Amino acid sequence: MSSSCTFCLFSYLVCLCHYTLTLQWQGKQSKIYTYTELTVTGKDVKACKDQKGICVLDTDDCGSVSEQGSDTFLNTSCRFLKNKESFGCKWTYLNDVKTKMIHSFIFTRDKGFTYCPEILNELSAFNLIIKSKDPHNKIERFSEVYSITIEDIVQFPRPDGILVDATETSLNVTWIKGWKSKKCLVRYKQSTMNEWTEEEDSEMFHVIEGLQPCSQYSLTVACIGEYGMLSEWSTQFQAKTLEGVPTAPPNVSYHVASLDNTFRTQKLLLVWKALEINVARGVILGYEVAYTSTKQAALNKITTSNLKAELEVAPGDYNITLMAYNSAGQSPVRHVRINTASHESLPGVRGLWASTEVDSLRIRWETEKAAVNVSEFAIEWFSPGLASSQWKRVNGATFSTVLTDSIKQLETYTINVYPLYESLCGPSESIQASLENGTLLDIVHLECANVTKTSVTVRWVWQRKANGTNVLQYRLALSALDESETKSFTVFPHQCQHSFYKLRTNAKYSVSIYGDTKSGNFEKANIEFTTPLYENDEIIKVAVPIVLLIFGLGIFSVLSRTIYKDYFFPSIANPSHSLIGRWLLNPFHEKDAVMRVLQLEDFSMTNQLIEKALMQMEHQKFSEKEVADEDMMYLPDNSAVENDGAENSETSPSLTEYVDLPLFPDNFGYVENCYIPESTS
Repeated sequence: MSSSCTFCLFSYLVCLCHYTLTLQWQGKQSKIYTYTELTVTGKDVKACKDQKGICVLDTDDCGSVSEQGSDTFLNTSCRFLKNKESFGCKWTYLNDVKTKMIHSFIFTRDKGFTYCPEILNELSAFNLIIKSKDPHNKIERFSEVYSITIEDIVQFPRPDGILVDATETSLNVTWIKGWKSKKCLVRYKQSTMNEWTEEEDSEMFHVIEGLQPCSQYSLTVACIGEYGMLSEWSTQFQAKTLEGVPTAPPNVSYHVASLDNTFRTQKLLLVWKALEINVARGVILGYEVAYTSTKQAALNKITTSNLKAELEVAPGDYNITLMAYNSAGQSPVRHVRINTASHESLPGVRGLWASTEVDSLRIRWETEKAAVNVSEFAIEWFSPGLASSQWKRVNGATFSTVLTDSIKQLETYTINVYPLYESLCGPSESIQASLENGTLLDIVHLECANVTKTSVTVRWVWQRKANGTNVLQYRLALSALDESETKSFTVFPHQCQHSFYKLRTNAKYSVSIYGDTKSGNFEKANIEFTTPLYENDEIIKVAVPIVLLIFGLGIFSVLSRTIYKDYFFPSIANPSHSLIGRWLLNPFHEKDAVMRVLQLEDFSMTNQLIEKALMQMEHQKFSEKEVADEDMMYLPDNSAVENDGAENSETSPSLTEYVDLPLFPDNFGYVENCYIPESTS
């Protein structure tokens, strides 16, 4: 019994869940909206037997009129086309299943119809029910009852034969109307716009004024009679206004650069902005640049379709004029006076790089922080396959943009970026890029330029690549081999070296170049180095003072020894080293008993004798033997003195130096010769 109850309860839960899921599925099932239109004429309307108040399109509908309408018929509108005597309705049919439906009309009127085929006329009025039948599922649905008065829904035929006569700023539109109309509406818009503008006119023509010259417009016309509805809009007609003379000259900026080191030839770069559409008033065919020097009256002219011009000039003052022209005429002239010898300069951009985005090129750049404010940037790109350069202007606060115009596969583009500030233009930064490879630059020859104990400088070379990986950017990374921390930053074509500081001494490091792509990154180059423990200049700073100190001590020791010896141990003269000293030390002079005294008065000479009183010292050369004999003769020898004293006493020594004595007077002589007795002691 309990098992039977359990089975019944389980079955009930299953049925309940199934029912709930079914309701949820039906509630979540999306509705299908079908736009439906049905048009009939009087020949299609049939009468029902024994039912004078009903006319139908299918006699099977005579007995199937429902009093309650369905909400599946939305946005229903009907009209009566006067020229075709036809009646038609449009509505949106809402269905749960996408299937082909059969639609029909049921006309009813309380007072009945006299003749059903004639109920569709301008004076008729009736009630309308729309019937839709699903032949597959045999389901019929009826709309609510619509009250119809033909006079209110009469629609005149749309105008035909539209003609347009264009001027620079207006379009003169004429049309043909088949029926008498009360008024017509002209709707127009510029081809590049989405909003329509409507103007009303009671005639068969209308003039649209205030248009832009050389602009494409779309227009259409619809009319309405004295009663009824507005006709259908005519087929859209395309018209273009004529060109007009440009109303303003282009704004120009300039840059001066030297072509050689002598500054005798300079390049004058002129860059100008394309005219706005409302100013150009047509298609600009080209630009005319004329320039003259204040020193020379000759006028030089060039014509170009580009938005820049490069002139080779000599230093000096120049008057430059610029104008634009189209098929209607020339614009006013822009006058610029430039002194190429003395001019202001605007720094260029740096870090220009291009990467691929679908079918376009995204470029980015940067400027120097110390640079003056830049009002805008001018971007130029061209390729051998383009007839002329393409240009784009961006705001000075923007440092990236996307190039989409004329960018094609298998083409190499040269991209130039010019910074602009009022009338000044900076030098261009240029790169080459393609959709397949991005920027056509690659990094090679990574090497260490200088290594110290706390820093390293690495450098590399940029070279052009023909093809390869599409690199979004290159990164330079420094990492210590014994640490996981890595320092990295992005490098651009204007950078060829970089220095890392605050490194550890006597440590191993690695420097790598990585290329970032959409799928990841790859290592382009890698080098390793070790920081030294001491710097070369530190070694020199330590060694030089030590060497100088040793050298100074050596000099001091030599000088101090000489000075010390002179002051504390002076040299004592040795008489035996002098000839006269040896003569004086000769003991034989003691045996000379005769004293010879000179009178000092005799040495006083007259003036006449002064000139002859000359003493001359003559050095005579003696042989070594003679000198030795003299030395033996004058050296005291005790033994000789003792043995041969008497013999040697008779002999007087001779001078070894020859002396020319002065001339003495005749009365000069010895005063007295006396005998000096020998000492008895």
